[in-house]
Amino acid sequence: MNIYVLVALILLLGFILGRILRKLRLTEVLAYILSGIIIGRVLNFSPPEQFNVIITGTTLALVAYIVGLSFSFTFLKRMGKQVVIILIVQVVMTSIVTWGFVYLLTRDLPLSIILGSLAPATAPAGTIAVLRELRAKGTLTDITVALVGLDDALVIIIYSVGILWTKMLLGAEASVSFSFTYPLWEILGGLGLGGVIGIATSYFTKKVHLSSDHIFVVSIAVAILCWGLAEMIGVSAILACMALGAAVINLNVQIGNRSNELIDNIMTPVFVLFFAAIGMEMDFSLFHIMWPLIIMYCVGRSIGKIAGCSLGAAISRSEPKIKKYLGLAMLDQAGVAMGLAFLAAEALSEYELGGTIITLMATTTVIHGLFSLPLIQYAVKKAGEAHT
Repeated sequence: MNIYVLVALILLLGFILGRILRKLRLTEVLAYILSGIIIGRVLNFSPPEQFNVIITGTTLALVAYIVGLSFSFTFLKRMGKQVVIILIVQVVMTSIVTWGFVYLLTRDLPLSIILGSLAPATAPAGTIAVLRELRAKGTLTDITVALVGLDDALVIIIYSVGILWTKMLLGAEASVSFSFTYPLWEILGGLGLGGVIGIATSYFTKKVHLSSDHIFVVSIAVAILCWGLAEMIGVSAILACMALGAAVINLNVQIGNRSNELIDNIMTPVFVLFFAAIGMEMDFSLFHIMWPLIIMYCVGRSIGKIAGCSLGAAISRSEPKIKKYLGLAMLDQAGVAMGLAFLAAEALSEYELGGTIITLMATTTVIHGLFSLPLIQYAVKKAGEAHT
């Protein structure tokens, strides 16, 4: 199908369905996913080659950059300890509970370990899209934005240990040194790359007077450049773009704030295309293959997230609304979880386990995408932080 017709059709259908769902008091993000399902599965239109890759990379680069722009020294000083406690507790609990639920069903320890290590990853794009749509502001919103970015770093570490343990249980030779160097390179390399580009961007924007249009162009360019370079050298692209945003907001707050405002103006059509691309790739037939395992994984992950966030909030003495609603705001899954699932499948390609992981993660990502977004909306509204 012609790419121009496809983009126009996605935007128009997303707009129409979004208006309908808004009247039903549902998030418009679901409408964008539904438009992709209609175009891809009902009308059977397939996107041109590289369409999904470009849309996904650009969207996640901008989202990660925006998340990074929220990490000012003032914010980190005010929220730092609280966020770290909740982060560690909810990631560890989600991993353990998911592991336990899957093991109860399958009695397969290697499968339980690898799925438990993937489960804590949260999708920043869907969460940020709903928060933006609701014009959400408040403590719950701030902590959610911080956590959906930061938990990816911790998940990379847990995955590295999990894949090593899984290989050992399956009788394969596993390199202990690689299990330590991989997460270090993935995390520190990403943070270093984003930091260097952020420092250079801040220095350049201080030396050269830029109009709003120029700030807009530079902001998009450095975010996409950071994402591309991170993929080229094999480090975490999400963490790199977050570090870029954090460096810019702390070294040149005026440019950082203006950059955030300008990028926000284009995020609606970007989100429409991004979630429609996800919708076009959905294959519900996978559910029939392993539905008991899919249900057990989703239930275990959801319980782990909700209980972990509540426990972490209690330990850090957070506000009551954080204890009650943060877990619901952290349920979306995509991005890093799928990326690590592909790595796991490649690492375990000689075992049947590899195909199971890809099928399950793809299907559960669809399920979480459909059900988590209304729950994020519910949580923010119940917390009194929606301003639409």
